[in-house]
Amino acid sequence: MTKQKHIIFLFLCSLVFGTIDLSAQATVSPQLHCINVDSAGHVTLTWALPPHIPASFSSYNIYTTTNKITGPWATSATVTSPVQTSVTIPGLNPNISPVYFYILTDTLPSNLTVPTDTLESIFLKCTNIGGVAQLTWNAMHTPNLPSFNGWYKIYREYHFKWSLLDSTQNLSYNDTINFCHLSKVNYQIVTNDASGCQSSSNWAGGSFQELWSPQTVYLDSVSVGPGNNVSISWYPSNAKNDTGYVVYIFNGTNWQAVDTIHSRDTTWYNYTKGDPGAGIVQIRIAALDSCKNVSPMDSTQNTIFLTGVANLCEHTYTLTWNNFIHFLPNNNNVGHYNIYCSYNGSTTYQLVGTTPTGVTTFTRTNINQQGTYCYFVRAVDSTDNLITSSSNIVCYTVTIPPPPKFSYLRSATVNTSSTQNQVYLYSATGAGVKEYIVERAPNPMGIFDTIGNITANNGLFYSFVDPTANPNIQSYTYKIFSKDSCNYIIDSTNIGQTIYLTAVANASGQNILNWNDYQQWQGAVSYYNIYRNEDDGAFSLIKTVGPGQDSLTDNISNIITGQGLFCYYIQAVEGANGTYAFVDTSLSNIACAYQDPIMYIPNAFNPKGVNKVFIPVGVFVGLQNYDFQIFDRWGQLLFETTETTQGWDGTFHGRLVEEDVYVYHIVYTSSKGEFFNRKGTVMMLK
Repeated sequence: MTKQKHIIFLFLCSLVFGTIDLSAQATVSPQLHCINVDSAGHVTLTWALPPHIPASFSSYNIYTTTNKITGPWATSATVTSPVQTSVTIPGLNPNISPVYFYILTDTLPSNLTVPTDTLESIFLKCTNIGGVAQLTWNAMHTPNLPSFNGWYKIYREYHFKWSLLDSTQNLSYNDTINFCHLSKVNYQIVTNDASGCQSSSNWAGGSFQELWSPQTVYLDSVSVGPGNNVSISWYPSNAKNDTGYVVYIFNGTNWQAVDTIHSRDTTWYNYTKGDPGAGIVQIRIAALDSCKNVSPMDSTQNTIFLTGVANLCEHTYTLTWNNFIHFLPNNNNVGHYNIYCSYNGSTTYQLVGTTPTGVTTFTRTNINQQGTYCYFVRAVDSTDNLITSSSNIVCYTVTIPPPPKFSYLRSATVNTSSTQNQVYLYSATGAGVKEYIVERAPNPMGIFDTIGNITANNGLFYSFVDPTANPNIQSYTYKIFSKDSCNYIIDSTNIGQTIYLTAVANASGQNILNWNDYQQWQGAVSYYNIYRNEDDGAFSLIKTVGPGQDSLTDNISNIITGQGLFCYYIQAVEGANGTYAFVDTSLSNIACAYQDPIMYIPNAFNPKGVNKVFIPVGVFVGLQNYDFQIFDRWGQLLFETTETTQGWDGTFHGRLVEEDVYVYHIVYTSSKGEFFNRKGTVMMLK
């Protein structure tokens, strides 16, 4: 008989006999609460006794079907004890399909009550989907009984041991298998009822083995940290079977596993064997499960490799780095780069600049203070300023070379041949001095022009020959500048003015000398020595005068020999100074005075008397181009010589000529090369 026919029968009886109180029937039938299926397929039903058990009680009849809609319903058990609350029924095959149950109370004489709610055994199905146990089951009643809290406990048997796997309010559950070897697994669903009983499903299972690789994990950031180590952090794996992570470094050819982290909860690693200061370090990470399966590696991430180039001359430092790829797992772009700097070993880094994404160069300007500057660059995520990646640290020591400790123009002088000017420098070359620039002006107040340079070396003493000066026409003023490797002038010397001397002869047998003072020694001029030579002979000191005296009159009237060429030069002598342990001198040009020649000619001579030879006597007459001739009154040449020391003895062809008046002709030159002609007569006596 179907459940529907039971209900119709009871309704008709009530109409015919009018003896059934339909309002009391709910208290007569038990309320079924739990259906428990054991490993053998036996079903144990548990119910709550009705609040009122009539004296006419006959039995509790349990009806069963595997098709709730079409039936048929069959009596699977009869309980004759009115206080019995459970029964175990074999042979219903709850492992094949769900089984439906309801209970009717039978009273004498054969009156059946209205049944309570129909319950369905929990039928569990297990499907192996690529190493995942996919569990599905049915609810015992829809909606849930008021005494059921809605939670299903999932138990799993592995290696003959049952354990609670999880709880859910859903009617399905996926168990990702983490067994490394093929193993038999059973599952059972268990629920608790508020009445105190427990329902359980059939056992369902199969042979399972982990077939899934761990899911890819993602690097959060890669930064260069203290000690030039690479600090790596990543998002943790959510897979329960994952036991750790594998860190990979690209060695230039392939990806090499450098370490394994045996903790799923550890999400950082410090790579100490690389050198992020020498180049980009490329990093990837993978998850590792309990079966030693390794997930696919995540996308390549790299450190920010920072380099710097200093421009000492421009006082700048230019930083360049590679573009940071992205911040995983959302592939966020870099929002900007921050540039930080510390000074002289400070552990505090100050923000000194920012560049937008895509701009991977930054120039620090106006670095004018000596010291060590260290920099690093930090990439900042475009959406979260707390997500960053830092570069290696590069340091640059700024050394601003000091100027020379001293730079002193020792002397500006004319060389001994009076052909060139020479400049002498005394300088302690500073670390940054590349060369010395020599400048010249026509006088101390004039405009200086560059005339040459001296390459700096490790020495203290330098000299320079002026290739264009003519020391015989004027004085020159020199100054020397120190130039560093950046072509900046960093120091200059005192000036040095050469001495220009002039010498002029007058008709009074005097030579007038004039010169300018030498300047600018630290010890000033102590005195001037005046040197003179005659007719290109050796120079000798003729006078010493004090500083401030710039002229001298040299009386040479008592000199009656020579060609009349008097040359001079001045030697300035430095006074002692308290700074440098040397005293210098400066020479002037050589200036010459030319005295005009004086010729003394007798008007008579007697070859047999005292004046036996007719010879002109010259003072300051040049030895070159001298010619002395004697003619008779008819113009015949009787005598000629080019020697100033040779005279006419009054003979012609070895015979003494007649007493008479004879004509002389003398050609001679001065020391300056001027020609003179003297003509006259001389009387020869016997």
